[in-house]
Order: sequence, then structure tokens, then C-alpha cells
Amino acid sequence: MFEQIEKNERIFSVNNYDGISGDNYKVVKGSIPIMLSAPHSVNHFRGNQKKWADLYTGGIALYLQQTTGCHLIYNACYTEKDPNFDAPECNDYQVLLKKYLQKMTEEHCPIYMLLDLHGSAATREYAVELGTAPNPKLSEIEKNTDLTSLHGHKFVEDIVVRMFNENFSSLNTQKKLVWKNKLFTAGGANTVTKNISDNTRTDCLQLEINGEYRNPNNKEQFNALIVSLTQIIHKLAEIDWEDIR
Repeated sequence: MFEQIEKNERIFSVNNYDGISGDNYKVVKGSIPIMLSAPHSVNHFRGNQKKWADLYTGGIALYLQQTTGCHLIYNACYTEKDPNFDAPECNDYQVLLKKYLQKMTEEHCPIYMLLDLHGSAATREYAVELGTAPNPKLSEIEKNTDLTSLHGHKFVEDIVVRMFNENFSSLNTQKKLVWKNKLFTAGGANTVTKNISDNTRTDCLQLEINGEYRNPNNKEQFNALIVSLTQIIHKLAEIDWEDIR
């Protein structure tokens, strides 16, 4: 696992995480109705400045696609754009993603769930934070129960939280908490989670993953993260989504 993810990550880390010029965004077709998104797998541009890549989100996403058969979209090389911030009408990443979701629906292979992977600093208090794009006017209590981008499907949150908690509980770290809608809510006007959930029938969930868990040198945490994400994808793929929609 570690070797494969390191190999995958080299696709993104080349040229100091600018990637290799060519196709900016790439889609890998899967065989189950779950999709991953890694929009910050390489450096990106926001607010008149270059921002660093969310390290290992690309390598991890590729590994999960290879091992679970999920669909995947990722940012392959640096452009002066941010797929998780730019307005949808000029956001080629989100345009491509929406077209792909529509194509899969037309081919009678709809994608029911999108997990949008991001990275946060290792100094954060949590292990992972879930974002469901709540209305910013909601109270903190209301945000904690919000299911906007999940289209009301609480079972998705329950599966995700349970898998993380089960795999993180015995780790030798103080950062085991799974937060929701405290710092990174995915509620910005142009996030992948908000726009895709607002404009398609696909449930979306943003996952902000602490840098401690994305560092392969922290083998225990890194392994627990990969095991959790693998289990989450498998569990979500087993759901009879047509029966609940």
C-alpha cells in the first residue's frame, strides 16, 4: 500500500507539485456508484496567490480508485485556477465533473456519492472534518445536524463517522476527533461539494484530512486513514440507493 501510494504521489509532486503540463483535469471511470474528487492534489491559485497542494490527497485518491473500483476526478497540473473556489461558469473542473455525472446517468450507471478529499494542517485539533455545505446563517447546533449536501441521507454521515471512529480510537495520537461543519463546512459559494450537490442528484461530502494522517511517515495514522476510506467506499457501494431516492 505505502509503495503504491508513494508511486501515485509522484504524478503530482513532480515540478514541486505543479505536476506535468497537459490535461489539467483527469477522470478515471469506475465500476461502483461512488466517486472521489481530489481538486487540490497539485498547487492551485486563489486570491492572487499560489497555494500549496494538499499533499497525498492525489496519491491516496488514485490508490483508492485502483483498489475499490470507484470513479475519480483529480487535478493533474497547476493552472492559475482553484477547482474548489472559482465560479462554476468558469470552473473547468466542476464543468467536467457535472458532464461526467450526467453521462453516467444517461448510461444508466448513476453515481450516487461523491467524496471530495482535502487536506488541512497537522496543527488542527481534529483527525477529519466533514463538510455538508450548510447555510452560513445556521446556528452551531444546526450546522452540526445539517445534511444539505447529503440530500438528507443521514446514513451516509453515520457510516463515515463510524468507520473513522472505529479505526482511529486505538491510535497513539491525541488527534482522533471527527468534526463536522466547524471550520471547513464546504459552504462557500463555489465549492465542489455545494455546487455538485445543488445541481445534481449526487450526494456530496467534503473531507478535510489532518496532515498528520496524510503523512506516510506516521504509518499508524496513515494506515488507519486508508483502511477507513476503503471501508467507507465499500459500505456506501453496498447501499441500495435507488430504493431510498
